Amino acid sequence: MNAAGIKYSISISMSPGLVRCCCCILLWQLCINLSVSAQQHAEMRLWYTQPAAEWVEALPIGNGRLGAMVYGNPVHENIQLNENTVWAGQPHRNDNPQALQNLEAVRSLIFEEKYVEAQDMANKYFTSQVAHGMPYETVGNVRLHFEGHEGYSDYTRSLDLEQALVHSSYTVNGVKYQTEAFASHPDQVIVYKISADEPGAINFSASMDRPE
Repeated sequence: MNAAGIKYSISISMSPGLVRCCCCILLWQLCINLSVSAQQHAEMRLWYTQPAAEWVEALPIGNGRLGAMVYGNPVHENIQLNENTVWAGQPHRNDNPQALQNLEAVRSLIFEEKYVEAQDMANKYFTSQVAHGMPYETVGNVRLHFEGHEGYSDYTRSLDLEQALVHSSYTVNGVKYQTEAFASHPDQVIVYKISADEPGAINFSASMDRPE
């Protein structure tokens, strides 16, 4: 309807061939969007086909206070734990008492672009002359032994970076096992879940140790 109150009716006619062409274009665009979305999701997951053989291969989880490195071994699982208050030694000060009185001199050298002299002076008066603090230490290793799982197959393990979830799955004697591990910030716990698709199939022994 225009300003004079006259109504207009517009009709568009498309041939069957043009309709099919438009539908194909829309389907093609939809497939591209789905493919890109799937690729982006896949890139947010680390996955492997064998357990971790050493610490650097284990998958990490944490909530800021608690942390764990999950090896994902179906026979001898190892969950190495960290907690932010576990340190060697005792409460220790590693500041240099001469730092404050030399701060202005170091600043002046920097403003004068005498960077080497400033660095040498900072190393002498700012850096601790006693120690650089106590070393951070592990809480220990939680070890789970699954007797009879030596012949496992179809093994995978992964870390979902969006969900912060470590997952593994494998098969032993026709039974499919799965493990899931995550660190909860609201509850301040680390959770490790073991499941099997047959009742009564889960049997393991647990122990804990730590290096001295």
